[in-house]
Amino acid sequence: MESTAQPSPLECPDCHALTADLEAHKHWHSRLVHDIATAVDKDISRRAHTS
Repeated sequence: MESTAQPSPLECPDCHALTADLEAHKHWHSRLVHDIATAVDKDISRRAHTS
């Protein structure tokens, strides 16, 4: 029976999450931060126009 060794999880330097695929996590993390920043900008703009 062959042993399939799983790679050790790596820690994201930004959020300290442990992940098996650090590059994919970094891409996801980057997109998440971008989406949050976009939502905040839209909310600030909406509030400025409704005041």
